[in-house]
Amino acid sequence: MSKRSLSRRSFLAATSLAAAPVIVPQSVFGDDTKAAPSERITVGHIGVGNEGGALFRAMQQVKEAQSVAASDCYKSRREGHANACKGKAYLDYHEIIDRSDIDCVVIATPDHWHVPQAVGAAKSKKGAYVEKPLGLSLAQILQIEKVFADNGMQFQYGTQQRSQEHCWRGAALVRQGVIGKIVKMEVDAPNGHGGGSTAAAPIPPDLGERGYETWNGPTLLRPYTVDRCKPDGTYMIYDYSIGYLGGWGAHPLDIMVWGSDADLSGTVSAEGTGTIKTDELCNTVHNWNVNFKLGEVELVFKTGGDRTRFIGEGGDWIEVRRGGIKASKPELLQVPVTEKNGSALAQGGGWGGAVHYNHCRDFILGVKNKTVPVSTLRDAVRSDIISHLSDIAVRTKSVVKWNPQERTLIGATEEQKAIFYRR
Repeated sequence: MSKRSLSRRSFLAATSLAAAPVIVPQSVFGDDTKAAPSERITVGHIGVGNEGGALFRAMQQVKEAQSVAASDCYKSRREGHANACKGKAYLDYHEIIDRSDIDCVVIATPDHWHVPQAVGAAKSKKGAYVEKPLGLSLAQILQIEKVFADNGMQFQYGTQQRSQEHCWRGAALVRQGVIGKIVKMEVDAPNGHGGGSTAAAPIPPDLGERGYETWNGPTLLRPYTVDRCKPDGTYMIYDYSIGYLGGWGAHPLDIMVWGSDADLSGTVSAEGTGTIKTDELCNTVHNWNVNFKLGEVELVFKTGGDRTRFIGEGGDWIEVRRGGIKASKPELLQVPVTEKNGSALAQGGGWGGAVHYNHCRDFILGVKNKTVPVSTLRDAVRSDIISHLSDIAVRTKSVVKWNPQERTLIGATEEQKAIFYRR
C-alpha cells in the first residue's frame, strides 16, 4: 500500500465498497510486518459497510493495530469482517464498547449514530476514530467535545485530507502569512439532491427487523424503503443527517479551519439560500449558497467541486483541493514551511513536523502514545459548526448569529433553537 493510499478517493478506488470480498493479508495474524501482539492496539469496528469496510481494510495495514471485533446491522457485513480478523461479530455495538480488552473503536455508521457511539466509547475509556460529519445538531457536537475532554480519550476525525502533504502545506503557508492577512475565504463542496423512494418495502433478510430497529437507533422508526438504509440516501435524509452540508462540506471546511482561525475571531453571522424537498425521502439542504461573516472575514460556502480558497488583503490567494494545490503566484508555493508552522499543524500525532501519510496509523499511534492525532476533535467541532449554522440559516430563511467564545446562538428565534437542540 502506498503512503498516500488513505485518502477517501483511494479508499473508493481500491475497494468495491459493500460488494467487495473481505480479504486481509496473513500479516493480520502475526508475521514480520506486524508488531508483537503485546505491542498492538486492539480495535473494534462499528459499521463496516462502504467507508467502514474500507477503513477496516486500511487498518489491517497498520502494524501496531489488531482488529478484534466488528459490529454492523447487516449480518453478512459483521460476520464477514469478524471472520477476516478472527474476531467476534456483534449486532449491538454496546458489546464492543463494553469489552475491556478493546483499546479503541472505528465508527463509520450512518451520521445519526456518530455522536451516541463516540460518546459511549469515550465514557468506556476508548479512543475513537469517527467518520465525518459529527452530529445531527449543534447541541450534539458540543456534547461530544466535553465528553472526550472529561475522559482524556484520543479522537481522530475522518478528514483524511489532513494526511495529504499538499493540504498540510497549503494550510501551513496560509498560517505562515505568505498571502498576508486573510480577508475572504471561498469553500465549495459537492451538491446533494432530493428524490428517493418513499414506498414501504420488505426489510431485506440480511438486515432483518431487529437489524432495522438497531439501524434507526435514537431516531424515529419509519417504514423501511429501498433507499433509506444505503448510500447515498442515508446522507440525504434529515432524520439521519444534514446532507452534504456536513457529509462532504466537512472536508473543505476542515481545511479552512486548519489554515485560519477566522471562525474564532469574532461574532459569526450566516445568511443563505438552498433547496429542500420536504415531500421527498431525501430532504436535506442542497443547492446551497451561504454567506458568512467570521469576525471581519468573509466566507462564501456553496455547492461546487471541492476547494478551499484563502484570499489575502492584497489579492493573492492559495487554493487547496483534494487533488492538488495552486496559488495566484506559483512562487508562493515554493516558500519553505517553517518548523514551527509544520509541527503546529501536525499536532504531534506521530508526524514530528513532517506529514504522516497514514491517517489510520496516525490514530493508532495517538492511542498507543497518548498523543493528539492530526484531525483533532476541536477542529472537527469548528468545521461542523459552520455546516450546522448553514443548515439553520437556510431552513429558517433568517440571519443566524453565533458567539464562538461562548458557543451559543445570539438572539435566537424559537425556530432556530429547535434546530439547535434537535436529536
